[in-house]
Amino acid sequence: MGVAAAQIEQIAKAAGVPRGTFYFHFPTKDDVLIELAHRINERVAHRLRALGESDPSIRDLLTLIDDAISDEHGRVGEAHLLADMFSLYTRRPLDVLDPIRNVPTLSPVLARYLREAADRAGLGEGLDLEALSVVFIASLFGLYMRIPPGRELRSASEALVDVFVRGLAGGE
Repeated sequence: MGVAAAQIEQIAKAAGVPRGTFYFHFPTKDDVLIELAHRINERVAHRLRALGESDPSIRDLLTLIDDAISDEHGRVGEAHLLADMFSLYTRRPLDVLDPIRNVPTLSPVLARYLREAADRAGLGEGLDLEALSVVFIASLFGLYMRIPPGRELRSASEALVDVFVRGLAGGE
């Protein structure tokens, strides 16, 4: 079904609010998806913050991100809704003048933890870990968009983590 097919009247009714109240909080359907993305990012970021002082390895960190996104993938469930949410990133380019309306991204959070893990391991010298974080998140989302949940998706996401870990370690 997805967001495109959803009718605002049905959404408002299911939420128990008048249609006008819905539009007060969400001027467009994209705004509903942006709110969902904010909530998902906050839950994933919370899991990263829960690492605290445990000093995870790069592999552990990337696996945690994968596990958290997998959990969120299961929580959202509806394939068309996920596709609509992911497509926001191409439909809504980054707006430096209106950052509140930007689609949130996990890459800055991942980049910070990745930098700390890379520094502890003596890796990533001279690498743009912020850019690598964007590539990792985009690659992971690409897998989740194309492969149905199950063993094949898990295997593909584990292989992606392995590629990044080996790449950061210089192919070892």
